[in-house]
Amino acid sequence: MTAYFLLVSMSVVIVMAGATYLLSANRLEAMAITRFEVIAEYKEQEIQSFITGQVETVTQIAALEELRQAGLLLAEQQADTPEYQSAYLNLANTLFNSTYRGSWAVMATDLIDILLLDVTTGRVFFSTNPTDENSNRKNVGYFHSGRQETHVQPVYPSPDTGKPTLTVAAPLLDMEGDPYAVLAAHIRLPILVEIVSRRTGLGSTGQSYLVDSRHQLIAEAPFTNIDETGEVRSLGIDSAVAGTAGAGLYQSYTGEPVIGSYRWLPNLQLALLTEISVSEALAPATRLGWSLVSLGMLAVLLLAIGIYLITRTITRPILAISSTAHEIALGNLTLHAPVLTRDETGALASNFNEMIDRLNETLSALSDEKQKSEQLLLNILPAPIAERLKQGEGTIADSFANVTIMFADIVNFTPLASTLSPTQLVRYLNEIFTEFDEICEIRGLEKIKTIGDAYMVVAGLPTVRDNHAEVVADMALDMLAVIVDFNHRHHMDLKLRIGINSGPVVAGVIGAKKFIYDIWGDAVNIASRMESMGLSGRIHVSDETYKYLQHDYTFEDRGLIRVRGKGEMHTYLMTGKRPRALVSA
Repeated sequence: MTAYFLLVSMSVVIVMAGATYLLSANRLEAMAITRFEVIAEYKEQEIQSFITGQVETVTQIAALEELRQAGLLLAEQQADTPEYQSAYLNLANTLFNSTYRGSWAVMATDLIDILLLDVTTGRVFFSTNPTDENSNRKNVGYFHSGRQETHVQPVYPSPDTGKPTLTVAAPLLDMEGDPYAVLAAHIRLPILVEIVSRRTGLGSTGQSYLVDSRHQLIAEAPFTNIDETGEVRSLGIDSAVAGTAGAGLYQSYTGEPVIGSYRWLPNLQLALLTEISVSEALAPATRLGWSLVSLGMLAVLLLAIGIYLITRTITRPILAISSTAHEIALGNLTLHAPVLTRDETGALASNFNEMIDRLNETLSALSDEKQKSEQLLLNILPAPIAERLKQGEGTIADSFANVTIMFADIVNFTPLASTLSPTQLVRYLNEIFTEFDEICEIRGLEKIKTIGDAYMVVAGLPTVRDNHAEVVADMALDMLAVIVDFNHRHHMDLKLRIGINSGPVVAGVIGAKKFIYDIWGDAVNIASRMESMGLSGRIHVSDETYKYLQHDYTFEDRGLIRVRGKGEMHTYLMTGKRPRALVSA
């Protein structure tokens, strides 16, 4: 019997270890793909943000009045004349002062060469690299597009060096507003390489890199550990260059099995790949499989010895205990094993019964603790997110196309806090925020966080809803009423400044222990700007939110205001709800 037990048990251990490895490997592969997709998305956003910044820089440089005049003066001079030399030096000095000493000097340092091309002939009549001057660029793409508007020419081989080049071009206008030259600026590609090669979240063997349409690596030391020349090919590279985005397990261009994400950046004509070796990605599954095999074999051996010794002398008591154990395994925890002898087997039955009693107590205590833990989790996270976390989902990150975000700040609470004791300060804040929380729960919004005397909520996630803007607007009006009541009760004069914006966001759980549910995106930044640039005691909304609310709420048009980091934006001050909207609500 012991031999059969050994044979069967070892087979089970091996099968279970193999099955566990496969399940773990599949899970780890899926998690790695999800993580690398998120990393690739973030890197793509960083690249696009960098390119956008360079486009804005070149556009601003081309719009400078003194630079336009200096360039026009040089274009009108005959070469090799004192007037030409004077105009040339004036243009060089103007360009240097306008770019590298201007308000965007940090951005301009990423431009490695600036050229001025005659709008008709394409001749380079000025360049920060004098070797380019008098060359003709009439056949390059950025010359034709740059005569009309600011244009980014995707990565292309330089006609001079053959190296990958990225160029931004913009028209230079004369005093009548007609283009007389094209301002072209080459961007330092190592900046893109440095952005892509940041190793955050990539592990020890993970790497991100760029490949152009000619299957050439856009990489150079010290920004990356990749140092290859010639064409590079793999399933991921070929698919990305062909315009297909995806992720999975394949062989890299070096022949190593990897798990990777690949996508094509059409506006730059570059493929972005993020990869990690299969051995590193699946290492936890491998360790788990071997651990199960080792521990399983040891457990089988110990059990076989024990069974051999026990079955020689005791059968009936063990069968009785076994029968009871079987019933207990089925869920009947009210049974007790019969104590048929006074020897060790009887003691085993008694201990078994005591174990069942303690198991019942433990299960009861665990049930109570589970309810407390679940309630605590629901106090921290939304119910759908908490359920996904309990199901073992590792990385929780979702995109929502349409939500509304609100920031609220107690304007004059900070100076008031200096006159209050710590107990009073916390008590007043708790009183205000508790009422806010009750409104938030009644309205069905999701509270994200509080920072000091600031309060942040969002509607439209994690459960999508069409009336996300309306419920946020209603809560904002309720919050103003709460502050009025609070001031009346405590004889204070607190004011609330509220900002609201609508748009797409990414939401997810961050942290491993003290985790939080948070949201990110440009829409969040604009909502914060709406609050910080709003008026005391008023509700400041963006144009995107106004489009949702304009028919059911009343507004004051604030017009165009300059928003830090966003330029001019059209905003409104919400004053209340229209009567017909109140009836329908």
